[in-house]
Amino acid sequence: MDVIIKSFNRPYYLERCLHTLYTYVTDLAGEVYVLDDGTPEPYLAKIQTKFPQIKILTSAFYQDKQEKVTQGIPVHEYKVPIDLWVATAQSVSDYFVLLEDDMWFTQAISLTTIEKEMRENNVVMTKLFWLGNPNLIQHKREIPTPNLVILEPKLYTTLPWLYDFIFYRFYRFKIKRILNLLGIHSEKKRIAYYTLYSVAGMIFEKNYFLAMWQNHKNEVSEGLQLFNAVKKWQASKGSYTVARLPQEVVKTGFISSATNQYKEHYAEAMDMNQFNLLLNEAWFQDKFDSLASLPKDFSSAAVLDLLASKESIAPTNWKKWYHNFRKQYIDIGCHID
Repeated sequence: MDVIIKSFNRPYYLERCLHTLYTYVTDLAGEVYVLDDGTPEPYLAKIQTKFPQIKILTSAFYQDKQEKVTQGIPVHEYKVPIDLWVATAQSVSDYFVLLEDDMWFTQAISLTTIEKEMRENNVVMTKLFWLGNPNLIQHKREIPTPNLVILEPKLYTTLPWLYDFIFYRFYRFKIKRILNLLGIHSEKKRIAYYTLYSVAGMIFEKNYFLAMWQNHKNEVSEGLQLFNAVKKWQASKGSYTVARLPQEVVKTGFISSATNQYKEHYAEAMDMNQFNLLLNEAWFQDKFDSLASLPKDFSSAAVLDLLASKESIAPTNWKKWYHNFRKQYIDIGCHID
C-alpha cells in the first residue's frame, strides 16, 4: 500500500510524520510520496537525506511559493495543488494512506491486514483518527471485524439535493438561521457527514477518493467533497461501507498552521509565515527537535522558550492564536492533548 503526504512549509512536522510512519507501520512495502507545495529547498534536501527512500514531488506552484516563504513573504494567491493530489492518487496503489505533514502515528498498524479486511468488506474509507470526537463517526450501527469497525452512518439525509440545500450551498444564507430554529440544521448534523469523508488521516480506496474531487474547479471545498460523498453513497445503494480502526492510531498538531488564511479568526497580530520561518530555521539548525514530546504534540513551553529568544514573534500573540486555533476544534467535541 502506498502513502501520500501533503506537505507545505513545515519540515519540523514532516520529519515527525515520516519518522513515526517508518516506526509504527510494520509492513510498509509501498512507495511514500511527499507532495510538496513550497517548502524551501534546503529543508526538503534535509528531509530527503534523513529519508532517502521517499519520493518528493513538487507542485506547479512550488518555485514561486518556496521563494516567498524563504523570505517570510505571505503567499497572497492561495493556489492549491489539487491537480498534483489527484494525479498522484490516480497513479498509486488501489488502497492508499493519505496524511498531511502535521500528522503522526502513535501505535503500530499493519497495512496489509487492514487492506485485506477493507477488500473483504468493500470498505472504501477507513479512519485512522477522529480526535476523540464521536460526532465525526456518527452511526446507527457498528459492525466489528477482527481489525476494523464498520460504520452504518447516521445522516440526516442521503438525498444529494436535500443535503445541498441544508448543509452545503444554501445553508450559508439567511435560510441557515431558519433551518436552525426549525431543528433541521445543526452543527452536529452537519459534521456527521464527515463519517463519509475526511481530508486526511485516512486509508482510501483510490476510486472513492477520486470521486470526492469531481467538479473541484481548482478550489478546495470540503462542502463539495462531502456533497460528492453523499451522491456516491446514495448511488451505491449500500454496496460499499466505511470504517474506522478500533482505536485511533494517528494524531495531528496544533502549534501552527500552514498559512495565514484564517488569521483574523485567531489572532490578527500573529504572522504564521514568520512563525514557520522561525521554527523551520530552528529545526534546520537542530535547535528544535521534531521528535520532542512524542506521542503528543510539541509542548507550548518548548515553543514559548524558542519565541523568548527571538523578536519577530511576540509570545503573547502566539499564545492567543494557539488558544483560539485549538478552541474551534474543542467547541465541536474534539479532544486535544
